Amino acid sequence: MEQKKLSVQVDGNLSREVEAYCSMYAIDTQQVIESALSEYLEQHQPLMEELIEGYTEMASINSEICQEFSASECEAYLHIVK
Repeated sequence: MEQKKLSVQVDGNLSREVEAYCSMYAIDTQQVIESALSEYLEQHQPLMEELIEGYTEMASINSEICQEFSASECEAYLHIVK
């Protein structure tokens, strides 16, 4: 597997907690961080897909609403310009 360097800044307390955890259980810090990132992405992927799906569905509804009110907008604009 290709490895790339990723720089992340974390709160000092979190850093100390990770270091203590790794020391206590003799686990490599890299392993903990990779595992945490992987788990985070796995857990949040369904939510992101739902959001994308919801916005995609709303796009057509919003387009319909805009089309329905375009005549009203034009009429209002004419009253403002006069």
